[in-house]
Amino acid sequence: MKKLIIFASLALVPFTASASDGFNFSAYTVDKVYTGKPHAPKFVGNNERLSSFKTRIKDAMAGGSVFAGEFSVAQFGCGTGCTSVIVANNRTGDLYSFPRGGESNQALTLAFTAKSNLMVARWYTDSLWETCVFESFLFDDGKWIAKAAIASKGDEICSADVAQGAKKAGDN
Repeated sequence: MKKLIIFASLALVPFTASASDGFNFSAYTVDKVYTGKPHAPKFVGNNERLSSFKTRIKDAMAGGSVFAGEFSVAQFGCGTGCTSVIVANNRTGDLYSFPRGGESNQALTLAFTAKSNLMVARWYTDSLWETCVFESFLFDDGKWIAKAAIASKGDEICSADVAQGAKKAGDN
């Protein structure tokens, strides 16, 4: 299988294709996980447009911190193969849009942990779902920083668990 570096979608952000750190949750750990009561989501300013997803965001926050120590992840459908992702800070109520999703990133699937601020995404480049892309993003102070991107083909890699698929794609 052929590895391809995805330049077009990340042209403005530096990244590496190294699976060793770019897809390794333990390389980007957080000190503690927030266990307190979730703060109400803040639908102000640019985030006012997210208020139509209020129930989905609140439901995700009710599940506690699952990403980067104090965040919940609300992922919901927007059509066939289309999903949107909102990351909500359980401690402050601040909301952040994930940089992938919509119709351009078909069948978006995420991998993340409560103890790491790294999020790994897998999505398909075509409507036949033959070529998948694995990307990793570091979430730092409200900003998404692209770390690694690898494209691959084949059910063994693209259909696997996201973190395992990224590792397999990086090994090929």
